[in-house]
Amino acid sequence: MKTVSGKTFIISCIVLLSAIFISACGDDNSSSAVASAKDYCSTNFRYKYNHDDANKKFTIFEDHSYDECQHLNGNYTFTHIDEVLQHKRSYIFVGDTLVIIQNKEGDPDTMATVLVGGSANNLLGDWSFTTCDYEAGSISCNNKPKSYTIHYVFEADSQFVYFTQADGNCIPAESIMPSDGTLDKDESYTDTYAMRSLYESIINIKKGDTHNISISPSSFFLQDGGITVPSEVAISSQSKYAVTFTIGGQEFLTTLGENTHRIQYYSDSQSEVDLDLASGSKVCHLHYFRDAKLTSETCKAENAPNFELDTHEETGVEYVDSYNVENIDEFKACLITLAQ
Repeated sequence: MKTVSGKTFIISCIVLLSAIFISACGDDNSSSAVASAKDYCSTNFRYKYNHDDANKKFTIFEDHSYDECQHLNGNYTFTHIDEVLQHKRSYIFVGDTLVIIQNKEGDPDTMATVLVGGSANNLLGDWSFTTCDYEAGSISCNNKPKSYTIHYVFEADSQFVYFTQADGNCIPAESIMPSDGTLDKDESYTDTYAMRSLYESIINIKKGDTHNISISPSSFFLQDGGITVPSEVAISSQSKYAVTFTIGGQEFLTTLGENTHRIQYYSDSQSEVDLDLASGSKVCHLHYFRDAKLTSETCKAENAPNFELDTHEETGVEYVDSYNVENIDEFKACLITLAQ
């Protein structure tokens, strides 16, 4: 995963949630915006684009900047990349509603964004994102409440994005998305999907099933209001970093080290989990570390065994997606011995 500039990622994530209107966006350049931008929020984002009214199409140009650890013939090179990406879109009007369709080869209508507020048959203007869906020529809306509204403003050669609260007041995009390097600490690591998977794995082992053991350290950061604990589990004490529980008459103590954390980057995250699972005098230790933000220090051939590689479809260039260190297989083997 590439580390893109901060403002680029903020918009990218927001529009990704809004049915992928723009798959990635350029940096803020409001100082060079056309004069009418002053009519909108002072915090706005500008993208160059051209549009073809006759064929109902337009193209957005994204200034994309990121650092990457590239791999070629066994060599790893830390490289800074500046490039301009083109995002092609088509659009239609359903009455006075604007529908933006992502042009995807072979399946052009899978992703669409429904916008309201402008004028029928005129792309130019101030349009607001809705929670409506478009499919096969019809629009359906779920009327879910929105905490903020995303505005897309089309002008002659520029497209703006800005954000307002329900009362119409402008809000900065940075308040919607976390800042780069935000430390994401869960309220309780012991009330997460990872702990439920650990409970279920122990239950399966107790039943003689050693094949269905699921350990997903990244799920220690997935809480979503708590989990449903299996009925076979009796919890006697629980805190943010530790839980004592009994399954099948055997008592276990799970303790997470305080270095357990996730740091949110603009493009991905860094996650670390240190866990001890003890029963009696035996302890199984789990360590997991994943960092999607490669640096010149980590982008070295000596770290190759810990690299996860990916390839850019457009260029065929292979790059390091993340740096990983973990002992999940050893932990599973230890868990089987501990829980049988």
